[in-house]
Amino acid sequence: MAALIDLTVVLSLAPLFVLSGCDRPPGSSPDVLTQHNDVARSGETLVETRLQPRYVDGSTFGLLYDRNVDGGIVAQPLYVHGVRTVDHGPRNLIFIATETNWIYAFDADDINPDPDTKPIFSRQLAAAGRVRPAICDETPSQRVGITSTPVIDAADGTLYVVARDSNDNQYTLHALDIANKLGDRRPPVRIAATAGDGIAFNAECQRNRPALLLLNGVLYVAFGSLGCDRDCPGGVPYRGWVLGYRARDLVPTGVFCTSPESGHAGIWQGGSGLIGAGDNLYFQTGNGPGRLGNAFVELRASEAPPGLALVAKYQPANHEALDRADTDLGSGGPLLLPPDRLVGGGKEGRYFVLDAATLSLTQDQPTPPDGRAGFQAFVNSYHAASDRPSCGVLAHSAFPTNCDTATIPRCYVAPVRYQDGEDCGPNINGGPVYWSAADPRYGLVYQMAGRDYLKAFRYDKSTHHLDQTPFLTSTVRAEEGMTGGFASLSANGDRDAILWISYPLGDGQWQNVPGRLAAFDATTLRELWHDDGGYLFAKFTPPTVADGKVIRATHSGKVAVYGLRPFSSPGSWWRRLAERVAAAVRPAAPPRRELVGRAALDEKYRLAGGETGFLGVPASDAGPVRDAAEGWYRDFRGLVIGNVPSTVATRPTTRPEPPTPGKRPWSGPGTFFASSIYWSARTGAHIVTGEIRAAWLARGGPAGPLGYPAADEQPAPGGAGRLCRFERGEIVWSAAEGAIVHPQLHPQLHPQLRP
Repeated sequence: MAALIDLTVVLSLAPLFVLSGCDRPPGSSPDVLTQHNDVARSGETLVETRLQPRYVDGSTFGLLYDRNVDGGIVAQPLYVHGVRTVDHGPRNLIFIATETNWIYAFDADDINPDPDTKPIFSRQLAAAGRVRPAICDETPSQRVGITSTPVIDAADGTLYVVARDSNDNQYTLHALDIANKLGDRRPPVRIAATAGDGIAFNAECQRNRPALLLLNGVLYVAFGSLGCDRDCPGGVPYRGWVLGYRARDLVPTGVFCTSPESGHAGIWQGGSGLIGAGDNLYFQTGNGPGRLGNAFVELRASEAPPGLALVAKYQPANHEALDRADTDLGSGGPLLLPPDRLVGGGKEGRYFVLDAATLSLTQDQPTPPDGRAGFQAFVNSYHAASDRPSCGVLAHSAFPTNCDTATIPRCYVAPVRYQDGEDCGPNINGGPVYWSAADPRYGLVYQMAGRDYLKAFRYDKSTHHLDQTPFLTSTVRAEEGMTGGFASLSANGDRDAILWISYPLGDGQWQNVPGRLAAFDATTLRELWHDDGGYLFAKFTPPTVADGKVIRATHSGKVAVYGLRPFSSPGSWWRRLAERVAAAVRPAAPPRRELVGRAALDEKYRLAGGETGFLGVPASDAGPVRDAAEGWYRDFRGLVIGNVPSTVATRPTTRPEPPTPGKRPWSGPGTFFASSIYWSARTGAHIVTGEIRAAWLARGGPAGPLGYPAADEQPAPGGAGRLCRFERGEIVWSAAEGAIVHPQLHPQLHPQLRP
């Protein structure tokens, strides 16, 4: 008789096979310890063996679970495998930081569908009330707790994070034990500094937005303005700061102020971290009149006071125009390309390629035809037809050259005007992503800027030249408005590369709007899959990819984790056997509890941000529809700022109120609109807005021929307005044509929506 495998042995080893990732290349690690994966801010992981383009579709890939957290998430999730936790043994942990100063460590492999599943550890580091006095609407929640992405030193199991206390408005640097209840590894340190000329750091008007950098045993913390370039009390200007702290004891080691002479030149970079290379640090600054305003900056760390010294800078020739129009270069973050090229851009949508040693341009025309350096990597694709009438200027903007793109639909903005205001150009926010192993001869640089298509540019490894025309262009583009998409790349070395992008389904600058997570084949930029999920977009936050999971931050008080469905994972037969055996012996998780009626409406409203979300305030109480479906509904009244038709199905209105100083000086007072959430047991709870809502209700609403909303309203394909799918048809709306009812679903309009 053939020998039989002892089932008890298989059962005992199965979880180890699943956790160990036995197809992973020897010596590799799936850990994500810092923003965009490394100190070059490449955004790539090359050890992902489970996620392959052919397996990422709606039948094999999707949401595994989500977890409730306190507050919105704007810091990138981090991931460490094999943490030997006290009380819980070895675990793969996801670390989440929120705007209410909470840190969570979740078990990545616990697939319990209950969103209230408890974390392994959690801790609130400081009070997290609303900012007083209020800051601009770019922070709708008015809470500034943990804004920057923490960094983890895996060697000694320490997570470093900066939290802002709402009681005294001060920042504190913490060193937490990732294996032991997030306890203090070292006493926390209050952040304070004075530059050599006597300028003192003032936490009242500064925000730690860029991700933390850990380099050569030193933590670097950078600051820009607290909100919308608001100065400090008494009219003292905010400034850009870089502060260094020795990791082993949190003793200050360096201080650098970007603008002691004039103020401003803050560092925010759309959340991207400073770059580290050797003893050098690199970053981009925002608006400012001084020598480092709207500039690329290189610092060198040393033991001599003040510990950080200016090495080089690059300031575009039009930096004064950028400053006047708030078209900052510092909206973007740099990427270090091997061996010594720095690339990045700002609101103009231009890429600059610089020598990392000198910050001199390496591939610029001797005499650019329009006098501007760099090259136009991205355009405002919604206003790119030169045969159309030119867009005027935005009369109600605080910046007199800003573009009015709403009064004349599809009007033209010439690229030379992109410097005139953030409503003019494509707006690069955050940093690009680099696939270093795309080809033996070249790598690929990816980014989705605002108002333009997702693109990839080829970087020649021998000449160190970045192509100035796209190598790949997707059919998918960012919605008109801000802020574009934020990406991470997974690959198994030189194959199976997927670009994962989080982007807003509306103008995400002035209000919380729903978002989307999408996957693209990195070799073609063909969309493989996407999920909306009803979650609010987490501004500037890329997804995290590790161990076959894609971790999505949201601003809905949730973190969502996606992966391959059971038994669809590629890999060795041992892995598939282990997964099947582990699934057979694992206690069955309770089914996800589905909310009904009023509770479902309340949860949908909460996920949409409540009163700080784009729906605004309730206009009615929740009530039953009183039909055979036993449906429920609730009406709302909201205010949308910025590009209205890309956000809700409503035409923008112009009202005479002047812009409120410090609130939304760019885009005027906004447009009021009506919306509703409708629920039925067949369809769930979904949002319908503006003129789509009015057209649907005029045809009988849920009792009419279309039935209940079957999905949330979303952008129509091609940027033509909005689309809402119902049980028996759909409504497509645009500002030019109004609401058009289709009694049947049209695959050409949106193939991803088909059942």
